[in-house]
Amino acid sequence: MRKIAFAVLAVMVTSSGAFGQQSAKLAADCASEIKTYCSTVTPGSDRIVACLIAYEDKIPARCRMTAYLGSDDLGARMKVLNALAKTCSSDILQYCSSVPAGGGRIYDCLLKNKATLTNACRDQVPAAQQYMKD
Repeated sequence: MRKIAFAVLAVMVTSSGAFGQQSAKLAADCASEIKTYCSTVTPGSDRIVACLIAYEDKIPARCRMTAYLGSDDLGARMKVLNALAKTCSSDILQYCSSVPAGGGRIYDCLLKNKATLTNACRDQVPAAQQYMKD
């Protein structure tokens, strides 16, 4: 279940979307840390914030606080992620186990197989749609 949750997290965090209103402050307060730890992360959809939070034990307090303050949308994404992971875990294993996580590929796989998903999963998929938009 944990592996599926991380796979769905990759879908959600690497989906396209706005970087958020805190991007300028984050870039100013965390420039060095972004360069050190997150230089290969594509900006958008709180991906930089998620990266910085992953390294919270290695970044200074000012950057850590800015990352957490900029993570409001990330919290909402995580709620949807948890619900999707719990509800669709068997569907992801059945239909999407060979799909590499990231870039919205697992979400796309669920959409492709929507007609054959369990009812609970099919009902949960639209909740994630708002996080898959630009």
